[in-house]
Amino acid sequence: MSLNRRGDQWHYSLYWNDRRYRGSCRTSKIAEAKKVESLVLARLNEDGRLPGSKKIPTLSEFSGRFLNWLDLLPPDRPPKQPTRNYYEVGCKLLQRTSMAGMRLDRITSDDVAALAVGSSPANTNNALRTLRRMLKKAHDWGLLSSLPVVKLVEEHGREELLEAWMEARLLSISATVRTPTNKHAPKSINYGWQPLRDVLIIMLDTGMRPAEVFRIRWEHVNWERDLIFVPRSKSRKSRRFVGLTKRVKLALLARRMDATEGWVFPSTRSQSGHVETVQKQFEMAKRLAGLPESVVLYCARHRFSTDAMEGTGNVMAVMDAMGHQKMDTTRLYNHPGLKQIRDAIERRNQLIEESHISGHIV
Repeated sequence: MSLNRRGDQWHYSLYWNDRRYRGSCRTSKIAEAKKVESLVLARLNEDGRLPGSKKIPTLSEFSGRFLNWLDLLPPDRPPKQPTRNYYEVGCKLLQRTSMAGMRLDRITSDDVAALAVGSSPANTNNALRTLRRMLKKAHDWGLLSSLPVVKLVEEHGREELLEAWMEARLLSISATVRTPTNKHAPKSINYGWQPLRDVLIIMLDTGMRPAEVFRIRWEHVNWERDLIFVPRSKSRKSRRFVGLTKRVKLALLARRMDATEGWVFPSTRSQSGHVETVQKQFEMAKRLAGLPESVVLYCARHRFSTDAMEGTGNVMAVMDAMGHQKMDTTRLYNHPGLKQIRDAIERRNQLIEESHISGHIV
């Protein structure tokens, strides 16, 4: 640590924890400058901050301010609502990590690189994108002087595909009557397989995301043209029409009764007014069907994409049906079967063999 005179004032310069700190003592007297120098060093040893600097919140504390800033933004200002919802989920994911209790200025690139949220790369990237946005905002508000590098993890397509036998077992189980295992359970509990069965059928036949299925309204169903309108989702491209197959139509008609408007999957227990998850039902059905643990409900969307691609060969049409903005995203959802490749090679071999025979005859 050293003092240097510049003009008529003294300035301090010191290294602490491999960082250099410089500033003005705001005095021309050496004795007062030494007091300022001692105060700076004592404050750094106490909490790592210079005298007069702003209090640096923890990540958990800052998330409240960040979400409040999002809520106060006008609806027509970016980020748009789907992105805001994405950040809200990201904040919840970050709250479950050890990083939540760290001060923002203590978060390093090594801490970020070690971050992992559950077993899903998509969830980890959700948390990382949110963290990157939060740190950038903290920098804009003058709380941080530098930002750590936040690199996303690589996302791969799901290895598991909801095979035909898996679909058959799930639909068979969800068609049976489900009874409570505890005879003393209250009668108010719903032990049926709805809405899981209808949600699964719609995902398999339309490729809609679970959240998109939950938000279907009767006004979105066009019975004459056999279409369902998806008004909003993760991106602008998600605003689209999807086809209404015969079994989806039958499932919706069974639910419709006399309804002409409102949620297709209403819920009195959720704030949104519609069902928001069928996870518990799916986990129970998956165990009864003997499906691998790695299979999730979202695999039904992958099944749709794969079948649609194999059946049409039209990647642009499949991309539009899936609501994707980029072709690379659609490719993650496709699990082309080996049967197509095998059949193509068989046809090639047959043509070569026929050509060889014809050549000998001539």
